Amino acid sequence: MLHITLPDRKTIPTATSRCQCGRDLFTVGHRKVLALVADHTAHRDLCPLLTEGREAA
Repeated sequence: MLHITLPDRKTIPTATSRCQCGRDLFTVGHRKVLALVADHTAHRDLCPLLTEGREAA
């Protein structure tokens, strides 16, 4: 799950990246949120819980 909060343009964004594998990351700030989004996307392709069974396909 990726949760991003940016109520308005005057607010500093925050983001949380969580996964059933135990991943629980939180960050604050525009650049860090963008980096976490990219990292979260990469994690979806690498997480053993999400990729289990894909190898056989």
